[in-house]
Amino acid sequence: MLTSVVHRVRAHTDPLTAALLVLAAGIAVGAATDLSTTGYFGIGALVAAVTCPPLVTLGLGLCCEVVAVVSGVWDHRFGSGQHIAACVLVATQVAVAVYVSAHRIRRSSELRQVRAVAEVAQRALLPDVPKTLHGAGFAARYLSASKEASVGGDLYEVVATPHTIRLIIGDVRGKGLPAVRLAAVVLGAFREAAVTWLDQGQVAAACARSVSREADPEDFVTALLVDIHPDGQLSLCSAGHHPPLLVGTTTTTTLTCPSGPPLGLGEQFATTVTDWEIGDRLLLFTDGLIEARDGNRAFFPLDRHVDLLREVSPGAALDQLTAALTSHVGGNLHDDLALLLVERLATAPPQPRSRSTASTGLPASTGQSGPGGQSGQTGAQADIPLADAR
Repeated sequence: MLTSVVHRVRAHTDPLTAALLVLAAGIAVGAATDLSTTGYFGIGALVAAVTCPPLVTLGLGLCCEVVAVVSGVWDHRFGSGQHIAACVLVATQVAVAVYVSAHRIRRSSELRQVRAVAEVAQRALLPDVPKTLHGAGFAARYLSASKEASVGGDLYEVVATPHTIRLIIGDVRGKGLPAVRLAAVVLGAFREAAVTWLDQGQVAAACARSVSREADPEDFVTALLVDIHPDGQLSLCSAGHHPPLLVGTTTTTTLTCPSGPPLGLGEQFATTVTDWEIGDRLLLFTDGLIEARDGNRAFFPLDRHVDLLREVSPGAALDQLTAALTSHVGGNLHDDLALLLVERLATAPPQPRSRSTASTGLPASTGQSGPGGQSGQTGAQADIPLADAR
């Protein structure tokens, strides 16, 4: 019976809480029996337990115990009942301090392991983007608002196809592991659809269907898809996401485009085509950038920091931008942040075997979702899978 009660107490009580309760009870007993100050010499060990390892805490605790024993000589209580009780109380404090220190070290070790696993998961979920690919330079950065792990619900990816370079950046509603799971769903769907469909709207629709299947009814993902064509054109398809910035040598333009519903809330998407010049840079970002606030609740002034994206390499440019953002918020991010910076290089990419007619500006189909389904678009190849197009 007693064993059963003990097991139940262990199951419902934090060990650290139990240890502190024992200490509090000991101090209360000491105060009630007039143990003078000798019974509290062990508080030094308790303070040490906050930062010191167990062995250091134990060493300091033993010193406290020795002082408590010797103190009985100068206050003429050595060997008395009160002196013995005070020494026992100090020993209890030391024992609790050593336990607290060991418990803290164990928790810290577990947290390091969790962070290591999270970093591995992030590398698997968001692998490094290529530095250069078919005449374009790339850099990406990810900052997690969570101090415990470096993975969250923002996402990005770069996929090369025989026809275009395809990009996505997205932001999952919510936080934590459910957001990470949904981000993985979107990335998996995009990687598959990017090499299956010529039409950019169909790629977005495929991602939307995957989110609808896997997400809870109230969940969704905002996303921006970009196709980089070898002739210097960009195709944009927005699913409720912030438009990108086109950073030229002297000017900066927000590339607005018709916004479709977030992924998981619909499948009607339109594309917009624009040009960019050699040396131009395209910044894709999540709302962790423009919605970051400082201590005065002022938003991060992105327009004042656009010059950081020029002159230096794409990677160094993003490092400068994230440093400015971190300084603005005082090092305390409240939302995850994903950044993807693309530069058009002077090196011309090899010509593809054929050009997609995806950039028609027409909505993607909501009909048959599989390869070969009818899209209802006037372009003859708008919804032809890549495998069939070849």
